[in-house]
Amino acid sequence: MSVEYLDKAIALLAEVRDTQSEAILTGARWIADAIAAGGFAHFFGAGHSHMALEEAFPRNGGLVGLHPLTELAVSYYTPVIGNSGMYQMRFYQEVAGLGDVIWRNYTFKPTDVFVVFTNTGVTKVALDIAVRAREAGLRVIGVTSLKHAHATGTEHAGGKRLHELADLVIDNCSVAGDAMVEVPGLDDKAGAGSSVTAIAIVNALSTEAARELARRGVTPFVLPSPYFEGTEEGRARRRRAEQRWAECLVEYKRRYRDLFDEAVSEGASASPGPSAPETGGQGRGGATPPGEQGPRTERSGA
Repeated sequence: MSVEYLDKAIALLAEVRDTQSEAILTGARWIADAIAAGGFAHFFGAGHSHMALEEAFPRNGGLVGLHPLTELAVSYYTPVIGNSGMYQMRFYQEVAGLGDVIWRNYTFKPTDVFVVFTNTGVTKVALDIAVRAREAGLRVIGVTSLKHAHATGTEHAGGKRLHELADLVIDNCSVAGDAMVEVPGLDDKAGAGSSVTAIAIVNALSTEAARELARRGVTPFVLPSPYFEGTEEGRARRRRAEQRWAECLVEYKRRYRDLFDEAVSEGASASPGPSAPETGGQGRGGATPPGEQGPRTERSGA
């Protein structure tokens, strides 16, 4: 007897592998471009999409150069009710212009890339960030459910859903409404699928970016697990891992301080340059990354 949720989750992962591998490999190359240029791939998401940011960095196996662009008001809601409750988080992620305010805190490199997560495709704060990144000429990778996006309109000021904004679309393949398992006697399904595939996509992007850097002769910084103890071999592994952690965090801090190089005032951070021209859905890149003849214009899954 099988467990229905596991069967459906495995089927989702297989669908992502079979339909999104090309897009993931392209996104990994863009991330490698940003890291090789000394900057970051910035990951943004609100609500449960924030889980993707936690999976990116820092964690064992995490790649230095992935930056979780975390905003507490739209990522911490586990008290459920009362202080920092669900209602507040849902309100904040729909506040018009919140993404613009978040953007003002940072100075982004022209070679940086954004990876924006919204399963529904219509979370307003995530769309704000995607729009800002496009206006600044930065590449945007959108991770979303195309099935859900095609089942809804959008009330965002820009009038577009994430897959209509991103230069590269990675479909997490989850169903409209996210929940997958029917429960007898209930109208609503249980068991969300988007978290499973979003986390897998993050790790696929991270590992393939690390492999791409290595192919280019750039040694990636990766966090190893320090959680070994109780034996001489375990203690030796821990000492090595702690040394690598120290090296990785020195490298992370070197990159991180550049995010705050310029004074921030009245929306001055990485003030958007001229708006990118419309591209008829083909996407556009930012500054030409090292080793490229020109910006990539691939999109997949739209």
